[in-house]
Amino acid sequence: MGIISRLFGFRWSLYIFHDGNGLMYAMHENSVFRILGYVISYYKDNKKPIKPWSLYLNFNHNNKAFQLLPEHFTLDGENFTPLLIQQIKEIDAKYKVRGGEPVFVEVATKKKLKISEYDFMEMDIQRYKDNLQARIDNINKSHEVTFFRIMDDVFGIL
Repeated sequence: MGIISRLFGFRWSLYIFHDGNGLMYAMHENSVFRILGYVISYYKDNKKPIKPWSLYLNFNHNNKAFQLLPEHFTLDGENFTPLLIQQIKEIDAKYKVRGGEPVFVEVATKKKLKISEYDFMEMDIQRYKDNLQARIDNINKSHEVTFFRIMDDVFGIL
């Protein structure tokens, strides 16, 4: 976490809600586009979170939020629509900021969680290939909670 984020908090957050349980998880980052980069492909072909899940983008400086919907993304899951850009601009005129590494937390415990089970920055390609069969063999076994595992649940991906 950078010094600015430590002093003033993150600029944007992605909130993951579960009806009945409220706010469950949050991803914090200064760059709204960095956050959106982690979710954009889930909205491909007009997909949306399944009930009881929902996702919201929150601009933390004035606590204004809006729900992320399929109409915020192109059908191919590769771009943002003008509607999304307009909504971002309306609440954060200076939204074009440099991104860093997002922080993903379980809200109730404030426990920091991993984004992915695998840290591709630290893992070399050969080690990744060597472990592929082990990962396939353990696909149905329980794993630690990560951002991508939660997103798979949110979008009903098995």
